[in-house]
Amino acid sequence: MHLSKNSAAGVRLIASLQAGVSLTRSARAAGVGKETARRWVREEYDRLRSSGLSPAQAQERLGYVSVLMPRWDEARAAGDGRHHRRRPASEEAAFWSAFDDGAALTAAAVTAGVGRATAYRWLQARYRQLRTTGTRPGPASRSLRVDPALARRWEQHHQQQLAGERRVAQAARHEAVMTAAGHAQALLRPRREEAVRARHARYWQLVGEGLSNRQACESMSLHPKTGQRIRDRGKPRATMGEGEGVGAGRYLTLLERVQIADLVLHGVSIRAIALELGRAPSTVSRELRRHRDNAGRYLPHQAERTATAQRRRPRPPKLVADPRLREVVQRKLNRYWSPEQIAGWLHDLHPEDPARRVCTETIYRALLVPRARCLHARYTAKLRTGRRLRRPHAYTRSRRDGAVRDMVMIGERPTEVAERIEVGHWEGDLIIGRGSASAMITLRERVTHYGIIVNLPADHTAATVTAALTATFARLPAHLARTLTWDQGTEMARHRELAAATGLRIFFAERSSPWQRGANENFNGLVRQFFPKNTDLAHHSHDHVATIMRLINDRPRKSLGYRTPSATFRAALANR
Repeated sequence: MHLSKNSAAGVRLIASLQAGVSLTRSARAAGVGKETARRWVREEYDRLRSSGLSPAQAQERLGYVSVLMPRWDEARAAGDGRHHRRRPASEEAAFWSAFDDGAALTAAAVTAGVGRATAYRWLQARYRQLRTTGTRPGPASRSLRVDPALARRWEQHHQQQLAGERRVAQAARHEAVMTAAGHAQALLRPRREEAVRARHARYWQLVGEGLSNRQACESMSLHPKTGQRIRDRGKPRATMGEGEGVGAGRYLTLLERVQIADLVLHGVSIRAIALELGRAPSTVSRELRRHRDNAGRYLPHQAERTATAQRRRPRPPKLVADPRLREVVQRKLNRYWSPEQIAGWLHDLHPEDPARRVCTETIYRALLVPRARCLHARYTAKLRTGRRLRRPHAYTRSRRDGAVRDMVMIGERPTEVAERIEVGHWEGDLIIGRGSASAMITLRERVTHYGIIVNLPADHTAATVTAALTATFARLPAHLARTLTWDQGTEMARHRELAAATGLRIFFAERSSPWQRGANENFNGLVRQFFPKNTDLAHHSHDHVATIMRLINDRPRKSLGYRTPSATFRAALANR
């Protein structure tokens, strides 16, 4: 099949040449032979020369130089670019001169010395040219003095041609999308010497892990003699701790950037590119906006280098990297300006130059964060608070309105709960492990004194606590799951979901009033004997926690007449 330069392979080959890739490698990545590649290069060179560029400018734009280019220029100069079977240009010019002077189609054809069919073909071509340049059907047909019925047939034929071109372009874009990943991999496929170095590095890595020559070769599908030859050459210096990093999942890789550049060349939309890469459209949009050059081109290798440099950490603080900006900030702080006033003033003074501006947070960090401090501590005395260290917002924001909303307070709890008349009324709390990383839920039934411990090794967020309590109370019959009393901790922020899932009525004790949940506080003391404070609760398995729970519940209690909570709870479970 004869491939066109405007096909997906042709566009990719020209783009690879412009990016500095050799003709051989560009042709291999595009999936065509060198002869086809040379034909496309000549067509693109002729197009650039016809647009008015000099040979040097065309070569620079194309990114390719060949000894054949002077011959191509000679061939262009020898001919007028018209097909050998086309009528001479002088005859066509004579026809249009006569037709524009008002002659009829047949008379103008006689004047030019051509047949009426040839003149008719020229007239139809001129109509398509007018329509292509944006002229509407009516003005185009009137300027050519065409019969309305004939003009309608021409317009129908023109629309059919446009639809065909759209189908071809859509098919080309679809082909480009489907083959973009393979093309990017082929374009980035290492050369033979790079592949050999990578193979040697992999071999020495396996040997360094303790594998023998035969084991390493079997792992790499190599013959043992090949491994022995690699060993005889010695360990290359390039394999000692060197290597190109692989992009993390949250960052675009070079392969993805090459795909983006390829699909942009084919006119694929941003959303279609994002769908093909499995990325968000905003990611592709930001990538194209940030890494286009002055000519509007997106160069994937340059984008990769720029993005890698921008990701490099740690960065020097802005007030360290720019002494002049630091001096301005210090001078304003010395005049008792607040960081917000300094940032706003700099923004108004340099609206178009971000390098001469600094945000409020940067100034505060330079003053108050010890590890980020790049302004002298004496300037903290100029702040309105005079504070020398930064306090986290968790310690400064008001806690009058907690995270728990729509609470039903303990004062509205039914009398049968306070008087311990019936079973099924629970009190609950959390005991927290070291660093607030792990926790355990403790529940105690008010009548039977039966206690439940639920281990939360990972976290104790509202979602986790709600799920654990829902699963716990789902195993109890309805007459043993009537109410639950808790403190105002944020872990109960989803208490309405818990109530809807379990049928519990949930009440909350007053803030800083642990005696209102005395049964549970007593149970916490018993539990802390086995799980002391400032220990990591995540280390305890669920089986171990269940064993401790049985051990506590099997102790006789004086308040129960020296019966055990387990026995009284089993009796309540049987009395429905």
